[in-house]
This record gives sequence, structure tokens and C-alpha cells, in this order.
Amino acid sequence: MKWYDLIAPIYDKAIRSLYLPYRRKVVKSLQLEPGQTVLDLGCGSGLNLELIMEGIGSQGKLIGVDFSIKMLKRAQKTIDQHGWKNVYLLQQDARQLNINELNIHSNSGIRIDRVLCTLGFSVFPNWENVFEKSYSLLERNGRYGIMDLYNKNRTFQTQIVNILANSDISRRVWEPLQKICSNYSEERFSLMHGTEVVIIALGQKL
Repeated sequence: MKWYDLIAPIYDKAIRSLYLPYRRKVVKSLQLEPGQTVLDLGCGSGLNLELIMEGIGSQGKLIGVDFSIKMLKRAQKTIDQHGWKNVYLLQQDARQLNINELNIHSNSGIRIDRVLCTLGFSVFPNWENVFEKSYSLLERNGRYGIMDLYNKNRTFQTQIVNILANSDISRRVWEPLQKICSNYSEERFSLMHGTEVVIIALGQKL
């Protein structure tokens, strides 16, 4: 995961415009409301923060978790620029998530109303375990959103993507959510070069 410390200076310029429409779609599908608490899993440099804050407002709480210190420093700059006082960043291995640590870090007892993971499950080690832990933190009737890349074929293009992102986009990252949630929905969007698709998957916890 140290790879993301290395690419942090160029990360936003490299992917911001390409994936922004899909980030908007998945955040909109979370049906955010003022005052809710959102866990942004693998928040990276903070490209989701403004989109989430538009939904939860100053009454809500946003907790961003990422392993890369340098990516989190970039996210903190965004927080400082906007003057947000209700956004908390946690440097943590996503496999070790627990509600007690989130409570301590945000200085309060919290209920996780929404979980969002964008371009994370194709990167996380033991990603299925990360999903299970994060899903367990979600309150009943809470919504879980995933946005990620997928291509089942090992093409030259996918190998380049996997190398650049230190990822594995052949993972069927939507399946654990599909199996366990209610009101599951899914959308797929082909990228311009036509070899990968963006998966947006949503579900509600029973």
C-alpha cells in the first residue's frame, strides 16, 4: 500500500476528471441526508469529500479512512480549505476497522448511516474481509455504495491499469454486497477505451 504514498502528488490530476461522473452517481444513490454519518472507506486524497458534504451538511459527520499518509495529507488540505469541522481522517489498515476506534477518533459515539468505497476493493489486500468488517459497522437500514473498475479478461490494457493502480480489477467486488443486502441495484458504464467497465453497486442493510 506504500505505492499510494509514491503516487499521491499526481493522483488527483491523473484520475479526477475520468471518475468524477461515477463518484457523483454513487454518492447520489446513497440518498444522503443532513445529519447523517458517512464512512468513506479508502478515501485517498479526498475526492469524495465535497460530494458527501453537500449531502450531510454541517450537522453530519464524515470519517475518511485510508492507509496512505501522503494521500491523507492531501485530503486534509481539502478539509482545511473548506473549513470543515465535522470531517475526520483516520490512517488505518481497512482490515482492522472497528467501531470503538472510530468513536475515539471522532470524539463521540457514532452510528454509521452510510458506507462508501470508491476504487478501493480492487486495491485492498483481503478485500472480502474489509467488506465484511465495514458492512458490520453499518446501521440497520443503512446504505452501502461501491464504485470500482472491472474487467474479467487479462488484457494488456488491464495489466497496465493493475500496475499503475496496484490493483486487481478482475475481482467481482459487488458480489459480497449483492449476496447479503436488500434492495440491491447495479449499474455498469463502459469507459472510452472499451476494455473496462465502471461498476456502481448499492444495497441496504437488513
